[in-house]
Amino acid sequence: MKKYFLIVLVITFSNAAIAQDAATPPLQPVLQAYFDLTDALAKDQSDSAQIAAGTLFEAIEKVPMDKLSAEQHKVWMQHQKKMSADAEHIKATADIGHQREHFATLSANMSKLLKAADHQESNLYIQFCPMTAGGKGAYWISEQQKISNPYMGKRMPTCGRTAEVLKATE
Repeated sequence: MKKYFLIVLVITFSNAAIAQDAATPPLQPVLQAYFDLTDALAKDQSDSAQIAAGTLFEAIEKVPMDKLSAEQHKVWMQHQKKMSADAEHIKATADIGHQREHFATLSANMSKLLKAADHQESNLYIQFCPMTAGGKGAYWISEQQKISNPYMGKRMPTCGRTAEVLKATE
């Protein structure tokens, strides 16, 4: 008598783990996860920030480096480990103050990367909050010109200004 075994394989994908199609810019999943993190911090939602940071960490680890230009690859290699470390710290703590400290360095590195990336489909806004980091201020990147401050959250949601616009590539 022959015995047959049926093996069922179930695969679950997180947003960051879904394979990219050829038309998706290689840094788009990183950028989207970063924007989700920004939104969570602007809403003072440390638990959502942890989840978004986890997605960001995965997206950073899965960037298809073979799809980056030579300049993008060079800048990616300079900042990837720092961005991963910040995302890991943010996902590991529920302390929103600590999350925001790491978000500041994450944003600085993300800004350097985006300036070299030349891949965005719409304008991006590098924004500045003068009230954070002990009065030194800190930057973040936004999809919208309207200020939604991830450092001050609900206390001062519109504190800040647009410091630079990264124009969409054509």
